[in-house]
Amino acid sequence: MRKFRPFLAILALLLFACPGALAQPSLPLPAVSSISTIAFDARQQVLTLLSSERLVPKIQYLSDSRPGKIVLDLPNAVFPKVKQEIPGGTAIDKIRISQYQNNPPSVRMVFDLSRPLEISVRSRRLEAGFETRIEPVASEADSFPRTGKQELLDLRLNGQNLVLEGNVPVYPEVRLNKDRGEYVLTLYDFTTRLDGLQSRLQSPLIESAVVFKDAKGVQIRLKLKRNDIEIIPFSADQFCTIQFLVKASEQNLARFTDIQIDELDRQTTRVRLFADKAFDYQVYPLENPSRLVIDTMGTAMGQLALERKPRNSQTIRNIRFIPTQAAHQTDVRVVFDLLSDSAYQFDWKSGYLELVIQSRRRQPEPDLNPQKMRAFVVVDPGHGGKDPGALGKSKIREKEVTLAVSQYLTRYLENDRIQVVMTRQEDLEVLLQPRVDVANLRNADLFVSIHCNSMPPNNTHVRGIETYYTTPQSKQLADTLHKYLITELGAPDRRVRLRGLYVTRKASMPSVLLEIGFLSNPEEEALLSSPAYQRRVAKAIRDGIYDYLSRNQKLRPEL
Repeated sequence: MRKFRPFLAILALLLFACPGALAQPSLPLPAVSSISTIAFDARQQVLTLLSSERLVPKIQYLSDSRPGKIVLDLPNAVFPKVKQEIPGGTAIDKIRISQYQNNPPSVRMVFDLSRPLEISVRSRRLEAGFETRIEPVASEADSFPRTGKQELLDLRLNGQNLVLEGNVPVYPEVRLNKDRGEYVLTLYDFTTRLDGLQSRLQSPLIESAVVFKDAKGVQIRLKLKRNDIEIIPFSADQFCTIQFLVKASEQNLARFTDIQIDELDRQTTRVRLFADKAFDYQVYPLENPSRLVIDTMGTAMGQLALERKPRNSQTIRNIRFIPTQAAHQTDVRVVFDLLSDSAYQFDWKSGYLELVIQSRRRQPEPDLNPQKMRAFVVVDPGHGGKDPGALGKSKIREKEVTLAVSQYLTRYLENDRIQVVMTRQEDLEVLLQPRVDVANLRNADLFVSIHCNSMPPNNTHVRGIETYYTTPQSKQLADTLHKYLITELGAPDRRVRLRGLYVTRKASMPSVLLEIGFLSNPEEEALLSSPAYQRRVAKAIRDGIYDYLSRNQKLRPEL
């Protein structure tokens, strides 16, 4: 679960308790589904939901009082309102909807009935998201019907998970009997041909599994070999997978060690949340006001403060850390209070969770009055026009990559109120001396030339970053930019090199030539042709330039 490590339990981490026996990966857990629209047709008695992910409901018929209620839980779902009540009609008196719990998220719907009935739930995929229709079906008798057609067909192990298979969707009720030290799974109105002790289900986790039928339906009693296990059902189609999760303890907690916040441009912020070990998490948005929530599992605060106010962020107003298990100060919820409605992406990297937030509001163009700028940098996109530079196997041309990276870099620097002039802004051939003249005649603070590398066909394995300089005054700039490129891109380090290149030799200010990757290497060619990677390269160069200017007192104060 590197790329997507979801959250579904209150005090749990993925179970790796028995080395070797539990080496198999667990089933990926579902994403949180945001419910955007709820509509009720009183005449047809049909409730329609629109959501971002498929809803997998758990249904309970409560017939202790007549005419009764139906409770429908939607695990892994979030509801934008605190609660909502919908007037009913002929069969349904009213429908009450609320965010039943937040950790893990679950929406509950309670149908107060005018007369006994059962409901059917149908989902279908739309172009964007899913539609779920909940339709009542009147029963013929004054009781909740039991069709007798629902059957538990099989019960088996899949790795360390337990799988229930039925001829219809399977949604067990899960209860922990503390007196007997066992879990009881109940399938209401089900029948089965399985009966008694299921010896084939014994495993490093399960001591015994017993199946029996009673008036309610089918019950499965699970006695586990450990008392720190929580079980989580995940239903999909005609299968329900029971996952075994170990509760968080001091020994297996992941502790947050740092949070890094970078403004990529005027609308985009990157957040990196570091921990001393991998942790499970779930990311979902909330509205009114706009927030983004990361619910984590098996985590503790570690070295982080409970609140963080980013400086000069265009997307985040505030960041709050809330241990949801207050007694133990664990299972930390991270809440980003946003300045506006925002899009987001997230990914698990090596040692940290990366979150990129992009504001959807339109930003004013920066004031590019040269008198108000804090420094002056000339950016030189290598090659152009009739000179394509290096050519990749997939026909990616160096001149196109260098221009794209330079344009991103210019945008990032201008957001920092640094004046930028590019030696070319389109596909034109510019000779070497005119490139240098742009910087020398305007008395620029820095000159940065951007290129792509290449090797002969028999050396396509070579990859990495090289940085060139000529004059002693340029050595520190070369070292700084090279360090940021290697660190932020994770690319191989092919060293800072002293060379008498024309543009770095003729420039009168600190100047460098950056070889940002090898187009002759298939992997780096694919990266360099990607706009996302081009932005990462530009961001790394921007960070290095800002660091160098700050440490050398070349940044003028903001006006």
